[in-house]
Amino acid sequence: MYTLSTLFGIIILMNVNMPLISIIMPVYNSSLFVLDTLASLQAQSYKNYEIIIINDGSTDNSIEILKEYQRGHNNIILYSQENSGVSMARNKGIALAHGEFLTFIDSDDTYSPNFLEKMVLRQNEKNADLVYCGYNRISSTGKRIIMPCSFREGSILDSYLQRNGYFHFSGMLIRKTILIDNFIYFEKERMISEDLLFTVKLLNKSDCYCVKEHLFNYVQRSGSIMSCSWSKDKWLSDIEGRQQILCYLINNYHKKDKQEILKLASACVFQREISYMIDCIKKLKYKEINNYLLNTNFNEKEQLFDEGRLNNKDKKKFLIIKKNNHIIWFFYTLYYRFLRFNLK
Repeated sequence: MYTLSTLFGIIILMNVNMPLISIIMPVYNSSLFVLDTLASLQAQSYKNYEIIIINDGSTDNSIEILKEYQRGHNNIILYSQENSGVSMARNKGIALAHGEFLTFIDSDDTYSPNFLEKMVLRQNEKNADLVYCGYNRISSTGKRIIMPCSFREGSILDSYLQRNGYFHFSGMLIRKTILIDNFIYFEKERMISEDLLFTVKLLNKSDCYCVKEHLFNYVQRSGSIMSCSWSKDKWLSDIEGRQQILCYLINNYHKKDKQEILKLASACVFQREISYMIDCIKKLKYKEINNYLLNTNFNEKEQLFDEGRLNNKDKKKFLIIKKNNHIIWFFYTLYYRFLRFNLK
């Protein structure tokens, strides 16, 4: 049964443009949960869409589940490739897409039933190239957390870089020609935070409009790449990804507030460097910190605090790192491991 609000939305949609939407979904060893994601897509009140599934070399029985599901649905394109990573899978999805607009969803996340409907309505209102909504984070225990979102519109790159009212790229409706005309794709070599540069490129090329609701559900699963304890390689890859954003903006951002944007992008890099070294302190990996301090200009970025780019919490962490004193670092580890949790 449709709700009254959903019926009202359908009536409105009958009088507006109803573009084909391509929903791109990479799949890798997702047999335990992919049907839940597909169910959330098939439950959409907006029906003019196709689902492009890229099986990225799954070694479980995901492909058998997907083939069986495809037989009962005529709006699914199923493509299998050797394991190449989520970025290559999404890029292949873009190439296969027939839709005027695209969305991206991972094989364990879900959309609210009226996600597509409300995104298309907002797109029609503004003739928008980009539309986003808020999102919910679903913990591994099933707890639903509504993530803060400022719902700004227009040129919002500065807000995105500050994480001031954050949104998830899977909660976006994207005009396909924006990607094709500006050669915007996912970096194939990047396995961590691969969506960040992609989103920055989009926000650089177009204004963005929003649906002021939380219509996308990001599921955090135990054992996923983002929920596991981070290794040195993960941290350095994440930092490199943010440095890549800074480099991109230096060469491709040409608006009046360029210097402000570059400072914000620099602060994003610095924040991740601080987080990495604090993680090293917690794990007593002091040699890694010394090597990083020796081979980077980390200490020279302190001026970002004076310019108000970073908060006091980050400044305190920076000062602990800057001391370069193993005794101080050791007592910080003790505080983190024992006192901090006992005081809560």
